Amino acid sequence: MIDISSRVYSNLVNDETMKKHLKGSGTTKNDKPPAFPYLYIKTLGEPTTSASLQNKQCAIQASFEITVYDSKSSSTAKQLIFHTAELMRQMGFTMNYGPVEVDRASTTEAYRWIARFRRTYCEGDSL
Repeated sequence: MIDISSRVYSNLVNDETMKKHLKGSGTTKNDKPPAFPYLYIKTLGEPTTSASLQNKQCAIQASFEITVYDSKSSSTAKQLIFHTAELMRQMGFTMNYGPVEVDRASTTEAYRWIARFRRTYCEGDSL
C-alpha cells in the first residue's frame, strides 16, 4: 500500500525555515499544543485512485489538513502557514482550502491558521 503521510510530515518539519521557527509539531490532535509555534498535520485520507490488473494500488489521492498554532501572534502563524503552503506546492500539492484564520473562542485561545492540500501520488513519484 502507498502511504506518503510520514514523508510529507518529515519534509515539512525538516525544512530549515520551519526548524528555525517551530517549537513543536505532531500528527496527533492535542486540545492545547505543548509549545508554540506548533504545526499539526492531519491526514484526511489516501484512497486508491488507480489499480493494476493484479489489483495492486498504483496511485492515491492524498489529502492533508495543516494547522499552525501560535500563542502570541496571528501574523507568525500566518507566515508559517504560507511557508507551509509553498513547501506543499513544491511537493506537487494544490491547496483546496485556505489558508484561513480560525476565529478564537476566547482571548486565551491560540491563534490558528488552517489550509488543506491534495495531490494524486503515483507509485514511483518523488516528493
